[in-house]
Amino acid sequence: MSDQDKLTEARNSVIDAFGRSFALYGWPEVIGHIYGVLYFAEQPVGLEEIAGELGVSKATVSINVRVLEGLKCVRKVWQKGSRRDYYEAERNFTKILVKIVKNNIAKELEITNAAINKSKELLTQVGNSPDEDLRNNAKAHNRLIIKLEKEYKWYGRVVEMFGAGEKLWNTVTFKDKNNKDDEQVGLT
Repeated sequence: MSDQDKLTEARNSVIDAFGRSFALYGWPEVIGHIYGVLYFAEQPVGLEEIAGELGVSKATVSINVRVLEGLKCVRKVWQKGSRRDYYEAERNFTKILVKIVKNNIAKELEITNAAINKSKELLTQVGNSPDEDLRNNAKAHNRLIIKLEKEYKWYGRVVEMFGAGEKLWNTVTFKDKNNKDDEQVGLT
C-alpha cells in the first residue's frame, strides 16, 4: 500500500466513524460523512464537491448540511466572487457537544416544566374531589410530579454548569504526557 493510499484510508476511516457515530444518535450516516469531509477540508467546500466525493446527490448534501448547521457542527462561509454556498466544519468537539447538550436539555426542561405546572394545577383540583380514590390517586401522582420537578431542577443546574464548562474548556490546551500540544502528538 502506497503512502497516498494509507493517507486516504486513514481519512476515510475517520469519515466512516463520524457516519457511524451520528447514526448512534438517530441521524443518517451521510450526515456524519458530510461532517467528516468538511472536517478534513483545508478550505471551505461547496455542496457539489461534497456530493461528488461521497457519491450522493447535491440535494441530499444540501438537506443534511442544514441539519449540521442547526447542530452548529458546520457553518456557511462566504467566498469572494462566488454565488455558491461553501461550508466549513467546527473542529472544536467540546464546543459542539456543549451546545447540543445545552440546547437539548434546555428544550426538554421547557417542555417538561410546562407539563409539570399543568399537572400540578389539575392534581390540585382533583385533590378537592369528593371521591376518596381520586384524591388518593392525585396524592400519589403529585408525589411523583414533585420528584420529577426536583430532578428537572437538578438538570437545570447541569445546563448552567455546561455553560461554565464551555468557558473552561475553551481555555484548556490539551497536552500529552510529554507536554506536547495535541497537534504535535504522534507527528515528527
